[in-house]
Amino acid sequence: MAKRIISKITICGYGLIGGCIALDILKRYKSVEITAFDRKGTLDSLRRDKLHKVRAVSSFAKAVENADIIILAAPHKANETNLEKLSKIKTLTDCLIIDTGAVKTPITKLAKNLKFAEGTQFLPTHPMAGREKAGFKNASDKLFKNHAWYLSEDILLNDSNKKKIDWLIRAVQAMRVEVSSQLHDELVSEISHLPQLISTILGGQINPNLIQLAGPGLRSMLRLSGSPYSVWSEIISENKTEIIKTLLLYKNNLNKVIEKIKKDESLEDIFKDSSRSYRCL
Repeated sequence: MAKRIISKITICGYGLIGGCIALDILKRYKSVEITAFDRKGTLDSLRRDKLHKVRAVSSFAKAVENADIIILAAPHKANETNLEKLSKIKTLTDCLIIDTGAVKTPITKLAKNLKFAEGTQFLPTHPMAGREKAGFKNASDKLFKNHAWYLSEDILLNDSNKKKIDWLIRAVQAMRVEVSSQLHDELVSEISHLPQLISTILGGQINPNLIQLAGPGLRSMLRLSGSPYSVWSEIISENKTEIIKTLLLYKNNLNKVIEKIKKDESLEDIFKDSSRSYRCL
């Protein structure tokens, strides 16, 4: 590797998350080369874009060549396919590969059965930041600032790759959180996947003609309902066991509220419990 810790970063799947990472890094480290690999339509659009000063490459092998860090930021299945491809490139040495997917257990299990070139390692990660609108055109810098970025503690990195992930977390000003892949999936089912599904269900229940009459409470709750299903279909499928557990717990709590209302019982204790979470915001 060159004297600098990072000379080249390749982002496979240049959408919202990939675009935000690139903008964050280029704002602080203009000398770092960032290469983007994606579908032809995305790359053509990227070449015309004046904000994202990255190198758009249509060849997977050329895109990842000599990369210090490779970021798999596509949908889950595409990330898994690309990870398998990377394991077969024996010239890809001394490289840190990470993913940004919202579910960690499946890709962690896959990686354990793959053998990478000398010095190259894969680390499952997940930045806890995003927006309800997809695509690199909705990207901006500072998306990750002060937000948790999960790193799987299931993988023991060598010293070189430790420095690379440390550099990346500092570059985007994220908050490092290390947990197992399994615990990660349990946590996000409650703090990420459940809020999305509640917002989606609420959005489907409310008459759209009434939205203009609503106050800020409903509007803030409906923000996530704008998230595209194309992003969430694989997340729900891959983390369905934990999501079902969380939904059943929510259903149980909802039934308690219904019963209390039926019996004209006070909901004060429920409101007090809820306010404790609110004060942590």
